[in-house]
Order: sequence, then structure tokens, then C-alpha cells
Amino acid sequence: MIRQKIEIRFEKSDAVRFISHHDLMRALARALRRAALPVRLTEGFNPRPRIVFPVALEVGVASLDEAAEIELTQCLSTQELQDRLAAVFPPGLVLKTVREVPPRRAGQVPTRMLYRLHLAEAGLTVTETQAAALLAATTLPFARPREKRVQNVDLRPALLEVKPEASGDLLVAVRPAERGSARPLEVLSLLTQLPLNQLRHVRTTKLQMDLQTAPELTEQELKEREILLEREAQAAAGNSPPPENPAETCPE
Repeated sequence: MIRQKIEIRFEKSDAVRFISHHDLMRALARALRRAALPVRLTEGFNPRPRIVFPVALEVGVASLDEAAEIELTQCLSTQELQDRLAAVFPPGLVLKTVREVPPRRAGQVPTRMLYRLHLAEAGLTVTETQAAALLAATTLPFARPREKRVQNVDLRPALLEVKPEASGDLLVAVRPAERGSARPLEVLSLLTQLPLNQLRHVRTTKLQMDLQTAPELTEQELKEREILLEREAQAAAGNSPPPENPAETCPE
């Protein structure tokens, strides 16, 4: 059963931006094993750590603000979790924060993702006029290439912001929509009228990801957590048996 759920925030630097989402999941799973954390596993013949990402990061995109939620079968302090994870985090990934979230089933959903497109180094330019015209449009049809077909989508519901910077780079903010989120290079393709295959050299960095705020623990729940942490610390030291009552778990 879930005794505790934590949210970790981390960076995925340029050095590992070309690894796939599956490779990222495996790297985090190995880090959890090296840290000897009591991670809750999936059921079945091939159990895996219960790690949930709000959204998969595209291959080739670096990120300064990634998130993942992890389910645990024991309660540990966030400081201990931070120390144990930071000591074994793989190269190219930087652990930023660890915080406890209510152990509900559903994961958090992104509400805004901010990207920087490094246009200056790619020799491309987008003007304020082009950005304003794009945001003024009521629809933004885009032919999204798939493996064996083309998917016609409207990027406008997912597009929040397009802002050229003084440096020449471009800020693009998007959100999930009914037909999926708009990808930064897709927005750039509309702005420049260039196909995606001519924009693959443009470096992209995710700067920020806002998630739906998780309900905070109440004062009573915090007190119960402190009692449970103390009991489990005593049990680990051999002073008393661990609590066996299923009701004595981290608050839900």
C-alpha cells in the first residue's frame, strides 16, 4: 500500500538531452535502487517502480524543471530522501527538490510549460510582429507528421505565449489541450514557414513547468506524519516493532 508519495524536481542537462523518455525512466529506477528507497512496485510478472511523470520530455530537449512522482511503502523525511537520492543521481541529471504530496492515485497535470528556443545560435529570427500575428489567430492548423500518416491538429488551444527576447531567442509557453500540447518546434515552424525537418538543429530548453497544485497536508495529518516517522525511526533502531495497523499510514 502507499505509505508516502513524493514529488522530485530535477534538471536534465544538455549532456543527456538525447536520451529517450524510457531511458530516463530506467536511469531514475536505478537511482532509486542505489539509494535503497522503499519504492512501491507494480504488480505482475515484471514489477517496476511506481514512477509517474506529468509529461514525457521530447528527445533532444534539455530541461531545467522536470518532475516525477514516486510512491513509497515506508515514510521517510524529505531531508533523508533528498540526501540519499542526491548521492546516487546519474550524471547529467541534477536533483533540485524533494517534497511530500498527498498519496492520491492521480498524478499532477501540467498547466503551463515554458520553453526557450535558441534562435540566435541557429541563425533564425522571429519578430514581435510575427509573434503578435500568431497569437491573434483563432486557429493554427498544423500537419503533424507521424510514423505512417499525417495528423492534422489545431495548435491554437495549446498555445499560451510567444515572446521574442532581446538576445534573439524565443520564449514559447504551451499547455496540454484536448488534442495534445503544441510542441515548441511546431510553433516555430508556423512562425518561419519552414518544415520541421529544417528546424531540427534549433536547440530547445524547457525552463519551467507549472503543475496543478496538490492539496496541502492538514495540521492533523502533519502531526500524524511526525508520530509515524518517530515510530519507524525507533523500529529501525530496534527499540520497538514497526506499526502493524494498516490505519497507521501516511495520511491520504
